[in-house]
Amino acid sequence: MIPRIKSLYYVIKSTRNWLDALFVRYGNKKECNLVFRNGYQFHLTQKNWQEYILHTHLFAILPSAELTSESIAFKYNGRRLNFNFGKYGFSTIFEIFAHDPYRNYLKITNPKGKRVVDIGAAFGDTAIYFLMKGASSVVAIEAFPGYFKFAEQNIRNNGFSDRCNLLLSAVGGESGSMVIDPNSEDMFGANFKKPDSGQTVPVITLSDIVNKFQIENGFLKVDTEGYEYDIILKTPKNILRNFSDILIEYHYGPERLEKYLTECGYSFFKTEPTHVYVPQLVNDEARNMYAGHIVAKRID
Repeated sequence: MIPRIKSLYYVIKSTRNWLDALFVRYGNKKECNLVFRNGYQFHLTQKNWQEYILHTHLFAILPSAELTSESIAFKYNGRRLNFNFGKYGFSTIFEIFAHDPYRNYLKITNPKGKRVVDIGAAFGDTAIYFLMKGASSVVAIEAFPGYFKFAEQNIRNNGFSDRCNLLLSAVGGESGSMVIDPNSEDMFGANFKKPDSGQTVPVITLSDIVNKFQIENGFLKVDTEGYEYDIILKTPKNILRNFSDILIEYHYGPERLEKYLTECGYSFFKTEPTHVYVPQLVNDEARNMYAGHIVAKRID
């Protein structure tokens, strides 16, 4: 479906007084109070149209969703889930459980019965997603302290603590530490401006994780906003092969990752790069991301 038509479909499906919304967007109306079909209210202005569209997608795709300014609850696969997201917004959680970006990749590879190492765990949403897809357990690793706090709450409140180890840590090619601004509202990752001060978090390697948690035939997911190259390319081949299945979101093209995965004895599927411009990164080369996914399976 063409994106503009899809957006219009979600507007009509989710909003009672949807004509008022269109008059704000395309007419001469400056603002209006909208009521979604589930009773949720939203004050629309000419400046917050994209925020409104995100809400229409949410309530059209997850009609059971209950939203407050800092939390969201909905039914997924017959289970009611509750997530706190604080000031960071619900878009990350919504993407995983509504748009389900991993759905097609799990037709190629499957976490069922495996220990998942989830690098870039955000609010704990992906850890919970993999557990609900049949993972035996998850090692969830999140470097950004703001997200980590909510990941702790969400994993505990949804009843998954017994099958999830959650670590406040970055993952890199070498062990060490790094300083992160815990008050930042931007996504943490490579090529972000280094803060003058903040919270020191440890940096661990994939070798550290494999050895500590005795990973064998594990499932690796990496979504680290540009750090994936340092993590994967600096991991010894014998360590990486402890994962039978690897799912990577790449941000600056797939070529280097493809080459190393081939050398390590993996077959893989990839999506073609999509250009994404991220203005808060440090230079033009970093700001112009070419993002997509690689799904790799070890050749035994």
